[in-house]
Amino acid sequence: MNGKTTKNTVESIYDQILAAIFERKLLPGTRLKEEELSEVFGTGRGGIRKVLQQLAHENLVETIPNSGSFIAKPTIKESKEVFQARLLIETELVKELALQFTPDKRAALEEHLAREQSAHDEGNHGLRIRLSGEYHLLIGKLADKPVLTEFLRGIISRTSLIIALYERQKSNDGLVGTPPCRDHRALIKALDEGAADKAVTLMRDHLLDIQNMLNLDPPPEESINLKNIFSN
Repeated sequence: MNGKTTKNTVESIYDQILAAIFERKLLPGTRLKEEELSEVFGTGRGGIRKVLQQLAHENLVETIPNSGSFIAKPTIKESKEVFQARLLIETELVKELALQFTPDKRAALEEHLAREQSAHDEGNHGLRIRLSGEYHLLIGKLADKPVLTEFLRGIISRTSLIIALYERQKSNDGLVGTPPCRDHRALIKALDEGAADKAVTLMRDHLLDIQNMLNLDPPPEESINLKNIFSN
């Protein structure tokens, strides 16, 4: 989010806030003040409201009457449903892509993977996180499934919030503790081989690995001793 500029349209502001969510720069519960955002982006508060309304529609922002707008804090139940949705959508997308994979599509994925690796090597962890999510969106785009890909965009953004809230143990870059880009590289190999079933399995395992690094178990119920509470 840079200083004032007259080039910041509603769409541009939306994209910049979305990128900050992807990169986990805007953490769950962060308040988004209209006045401050107006100053940052050099635009009127009407445009900011439109952006916040769009983000709220996508469940990325929660608007509380008389309090303001806040980055959403997904519940454990919502988080599990998000991963369930990702499994359904992304296994279908990668299956479709495997059936129509071409050298040009391989080149597009390889180019994106190189950017991910470069971001990792340079220590730009925020960029790597965002590029990792965009890799999954690129699969949908290359599979020529625009509707599913648009659904997936919001879901991946919510995944960033979920990881920020429920990650069991923070790694250096906030990603699964596997070699950088390993799973994405293996997926390209399976797609290039036309191995649709293998690609689906790799995608499923990759998403389950991400989910398994989260603590999505409800906290244990504590027994309450009423005598201790009310005794003098």
